[in-house]
Amino acid sequence: MIGENIYVRGWGAVTTLGWSAAEAARHLIAGMAPPATAGGSSHLTNRALNVFEVPYQGNPLDKAMTMLDSALAEAFRRADLSAEEIAESSVLVGTTGGLFIRNEFEFTEAVRNNPDTQSPAISCRNRGPGEVADLIVSKYGIHGLALTFSMACVSSSHALVVAADLIKRKKIRRAIVVGFEPLLNMTLHGFASLLLFDYERCRPFCATRAGMQIGEGAAVVILEAQKDFPAKYKFTGGYQYNDIKSMTSAGIDGVTVSKVVQQSLGIAQVSADDVVAVKAHGTGTRDNDLSEGRGLVKFFGEKLPPVVSLKGAVGHTLGAAGAVETALWISCSEEGTIPRSFGFSEIDPEIGFAPSQENMEARHGAYLFTYFGFGGTCTSYLIIKE
Repeated sequence: MIGENIYVRGWGAVTTLGWSAAEAARHLIAGMAPPATAGGSSHLTNRALNVFEVPYQGNPLDKAMTMLDSALAEAFRRADLSAEEIAESSVLVGTTGGLFIRNEFEFTEAVRNNPDTQSPAISCRNRGPGEVADLIVSKYGIHGLALTFSMACVSSSHALVVAADLIKRKKIRRAIVVGFEPLLNMTLHGFASLLLFDYERCRPFCATRAGMQIGEGAAVVILEAQKDFPAKYKFTGGYQYNDIKSMTSAGIDGVTVSKVVQQSLGIAQVSADDVVAVKAHGTGTRDNDLSEGRGLVKFFGEKLPPVVSLKGAVGHTLGAAGAVETALWISCSEEGTIPRSFGFSEIDPEIGFAPSQENMEARHGAYLFTYFGFGGTCTSYLIIKE
């Protein structure tokens, strides 16, 4: 990335830990992060798949829309954006399922209300990830660029890096980066069919890990070149890479992960010794954690900083993970604390380290964020607390 410095102006999030990023941060710091449980949403068809679900009294489609609205409202309030500033912004959405929640809700309702008739087809025509951006643009009268990234786990983290680059190149003025992921049968059953689902709990980097557990969430991170607003969190070092050697991971030898981290720090002009902590992807799957863990050890060696995965507390929010985990991390930093990892009990000798098991002071300095997903997609960036 070239040009001027980019800062986080506002953020917001809805997760299983609360209807705001601030609430979730307080729960994380206090250790109030219950394990996943059987999903209660009316459209879910397999109660054996434990999930990190956002509590809500109402149907899942209404919940998804309320989650999106709440995350946007929190971020706009925190950024102190006027209606005119919102309208002149650009929207970049990262999601896996987009609004397929609409399809699933309509389908399950049709089956439930017509038990004696043949099940209807699930129609996806004119629906999908792009519908999220369309809804935001329409509601707020936004006339800037509108983009959708739907590329598995790195969707909204990719969107953040692209947004920062567009701002630096003066292609856009301000970016509203959205991560959006409601619970879907499509993704739950899909990962279960690939034997990547942990039926007990999410255990990032643990020797006993058996797969991921999915969480739902909506989050917004607003990026802008610093002008006349208070700025504390600088977004820098963004790097994207696609490892074509594997369809599912970044390679278990850790080489790709190490190179991605190296590139990010080089772009940010930050040394390895200056990284305060790593917000790791840490999905809990066997190969992904092995790949990431080995890569971090390969790069940092004996000077590996504390490593934290948030997925043991909020689940894997898939395409929303980048925005969700960034918003939660910054909110925790605002409270003065970086939370510990959840779900860990035993070091995997093939990885060689334990993720942080104690809260730590959110010191000033550089924090590394990493995301490694399906298709060998990789994203990494740094947020510097000034």
